[in-house]
Amino acid sequence: MHEPRMVLAQCIVGLVPWGNCIPFMLADMLGGFVGAVIAWFMYADEFKASEGVVDPIAQRNIFSTNPTTEGTNYARNFFCEAICTFVFISAILAAASRAGENVLMLAICVGLIVWAVGMGMGGITGFAMNQARDLGPRMAYQVLPIKNKADNNWKYGLLVPGIAPFVGAIVAALFVHGFLGMF
Repeated sequence: MHEPRMVLAQCIVGLVPWGNCIPFMLADMLGGFVGAVIAWFMYADEFKASEGVVDPIAQRNIFSTNPTTEGTNYARNFFCEAICTFVFISAILAAASRAGENVLMLAICVGLIVWAVGMGMGGITGFAMNQARDLGPRMAYQVLPIKNKADNNWKYGLLVPGIAPFVGAIVAALFVHGFLGMF
């Protein structure tokens, strides 16, 4: 499983060589960007038909996560995103440590973890936690020829879904390795 925050956690616990960290992260971000461009291309007629009809904020939110309320509390959202990531990464690393070679069991566990953390903790910030899923498509939205775009909300995007998952992943990796003694 590779995505920027998980790659960092896996490097910290020794599962991925540090030399692969940046290339994997860049590949993840590029994948998110390309996927968003492909999705836009496939639905280009619908985007064109929705010009002036669909709220530009709703259209932007197709490509990126944003807070659920007006008047964003950046500190609280950062904390929530970091805590969600901590729980998520800790649970996945623990499951991976115990699953051994049983890939099917690990896949089922990861699916349940995604569901549980997403349903239980994801509502406040839009459950980005994966920079490739948020920042890659957010960059695509920035450059795609969509008319009447809303502001891309980079202040939020870089802080909450951009940096907070790295903080949560670092703490999770240190917790799982140092406190739980795994890996």
